[in-house]
Amino acid sequence: MQTLRGILNFSRTAELGSFAKAAKELGISPVAVSQNISRLEAALGVRLFARSTRALQLTPEGQAFLEQCRQPLAQLDAACKEVASDAKTASGKLRATVVSPVAYLYLIPLLPKFQQRYPGIRLELELSEDASPLIPKRFDVGIRIGALNDAAFVARPLGPLRLLICASPTYLESQEKPNSLDDLAKHRLLQLQITGKEQTTPFIVQTRVDGARNMQFIQLPGHFICNDFRGLAQACGDGLGIAQLPQPVALPMLKSGQLKVLLPDSVAENIQLFIHYPSRKQLPARVRAFVDFVVEHFAGHPDLTADISGFVA
Repeated sequence: MQTLRGILNFSRTAELGSFAKAAKELGISPVAVSQNISRLEAALGVRLFARSTRALQLTPEGQAFLEQCRQPLAQLDAACKEVASDAKTASGKLRATVVSPVAYLYLIPLLPKFQQRYPGIRLELELSEDASPLIPKRFDVGIRIGALNDAAFVARPLGPLRLLICASPTYLESQEKPNSLDDLAKHRLLQLQITGKEQTTPFIVQTRVDGARNMQFIQLPGHFICNDFRGLAQACGDGLGIAQLPQPVALPMLKSGQLKVLLPDSVAENIQLFIHYPSRKQLPARVRAFVDFVVEHFAGHPDLTADISGFVA
């Protein structure tokens, strides 16, 4: 770092012709400029300037060194300007990870509108059911079920995300309808297993104990396992068994009669959908643009709060 400081001081002094002019541009004293250049000369083992009381001239070595420094310094300056521009304008690469049902149903159909509004943003989108940390995978923003335990990110709620226990009328015609959570063990269960995880995702339900609502995780063997909610929904609609599905995924099939809701009193009401982004004041414009766009078009979406009482088996 000291050498780089010396090179910058040397370059500006050589271009402007005096320590005083370079010092004024760099915001330091002429003495500091002279000392920084002297340290650089000592490190290089050559004299870069021939100094006198009246003149400051480059030595042959100094002239050759200046020519070699001009292009790298120009590239560094261009890089700084590009970063500053990206921070102020909605442009550049944006890496986002989105839970797949939200992406398929709501985000991807809006991408033409997003691209039209922000043509300078190059969006890289990963679809996943996982809730892994964002920083190790270098994501700028993520939409997840539940808040990440990561102080480096802000978790902004988009709305509730009910997880409904569903089955098709065809399945219920051949099986006795479960009347309690304990009855689920008697049925064919269709379960989500996130890629890379050893266990399937448990059913997340709500129970009441002495009037208080408690979250409960039910881990039972699955008769069909899939790593994607859309695959589970299709299998469930085709009568393969009982699945727990996010309400936005199940809602079209509930409206069409392909699915029915089971055990509605066990639906957990405190699960939220969040958008996560870095918790810093100088948020890049491209991240702010994406967050604002998602909140504008998706926060409080009616599908998240739609009444399901008419779809109960």
